[in-house]
Amino acid sequence: MADFDQAAGRLPAWPEIEGHALRHLDAARNEMSEVRDWLRSDWRPAGQPLTSAEAKARSEAVRIVGQVKNLIDEAKGMLQREVTGRG
Repeated sequence: MADFDQAAGRLPAWPEIEGHALRHLDAARNEMSEVRDWLRSDWRPAGQPLTSAEAKARSEAVRIVGQVKNLIDEAKGMLQREVTGRG
């Protein structure tokens, strides 16, 4: 909400809110891709396998990140359909 025009006391209109929301959803999705990439990187000492607990944690975190990305895509799709339908 950093773009609220406080000096003018103007609240944003719905299209402006949608635009900001879509940009932030894009940023969130990009960050989730970074998280996934880090989790898939070689995060163990070279030559040593992950422990069972580490492997399970990594696998579960990657699964959850995938779910988050899907939910972000769903939210973006809903907003984009609404924008397209209004056009």
